[in-house]
Amino acid sequence: MAALPSRVRIVSHVDMDAFYAAVEIRERPELEGRPVIVGPDPREGHTRGVVLTASYEARRYGARSAMPCVEALRLCPEAAFVPPNFSLYAKVSEEIMETLRRHADRLQPSGIEEAYLDVTERCGGSFLRARDWARELKAAVRREHRLTCSVGVASTKAVAKIASDIEKPDGLTIVAPERVVEFLAPIAVRKILGVGPKTADRLKEIGIEKIADLQGFPRQELVETFGAFGEYLHDVAFGRDREEVIEPMGPPESIGTETTFERDVSSYEELWPELEALSRSLHGQLVEEKLAYRTVTVKVRYSNFETHTKSRSLKVHSTDLDPVLILSQMLLREFLASNRKVRLIGVRLSNLRDRKEPQLTLSRWASLGGD
Repeated sequence: MAALPSRVRIVSHVDMDAFYAAVEIRERPELEGRPVIVGPDPREGHTRGVVLTASYEARRYGARSAMPCVEALRLCPEAAFVPPNFSLYAKVSEEIMETLRRHADRLQPSGIEEAYLDVTERCGGSFLRARDWARELKAAVRREHRLTCSVGVASTKAVAKIASDIEKPDGLTIVAPERVVEFLAPIAVRKILGVGPKTADRLKEIGIEKIADLQGFPRQELVETFGAFGEYLHDVAFGRDREEVIEPMGPPESIGTETTFERDVSSYEELWPELEALSRSLHGQLVEEKLAYRTVTVKVRYSNFETHTKSRSLKVHSTDLDPVLILSQMLLREFLASNRKVRLIGVRLSNLRDRKEPQLTLSRWASLGGD
């Protein structure tokens, strides 16, 4: 293994635990200790919805995100179903990010419920001090927001993210530089950010299922098979990923979210509730980041792994939710005209700018041609 630099970076990944469900439980103490599912209740006639988030009590029964709510109810008949409140989640997320910002040299939010923090300076480059720092951060989140988070600390963003998932919920995992290779070895390659089902299948075909397999695989062969992504995989496996924690400067080019289904689906009744939930969640992130958008894109990956996108743009920037829902629904119907089975669906907002003017009303927007 290559010699470590004289001053190793200390990077943390903070991931809120079952965020939507945890916020609902905080607001409704009578739900404490009960299995809670954020999503439409099938017992009230909502038979086509999907689970947005399940509390850890519900997960013990097998309920999980993106599962049909009907199936979640079958697995967990005692579950309390709660309709999502995206404006609340966005507000709480913004408050949490302010707490994280006070504890970071640099903060890079990576979603409504997670963020990377560079804490090299405030920890003096010491992983012993980083453990105390992480405990203080977790205590601050619990004290100020009555929520728990799981924290991973490592010398790279990629390893920190993997570490934050190891001891959920309310976990803390510190991976010192000299332990990276040993720590990563038994972990599935699917846990590496960017390795989706298709890439995992391709890796499995060449005998790579665990990160230990990556560590023992010739770097050049990975590059020949996967190009630059092969270099990234090999670097992550040895803790050599040097991606920086970058403070956002101005609006991002786009924001998006997607989900992969457990089985391929083809009907509007199955796909629209999931796409609607993704759209509402993404709009919550838009509100949280104080942005306006002009373009809505829907992404579909078919059962044969072909990936396609369709987009529509507005004549003016907007902060409204309704155009997102209407345009994403319209684009979905265009995809479904082919009668093909879908394994992944996603939505993206682009042509973003900072929100500097009052929210535009529906009478002010109209869609242009698609891409």
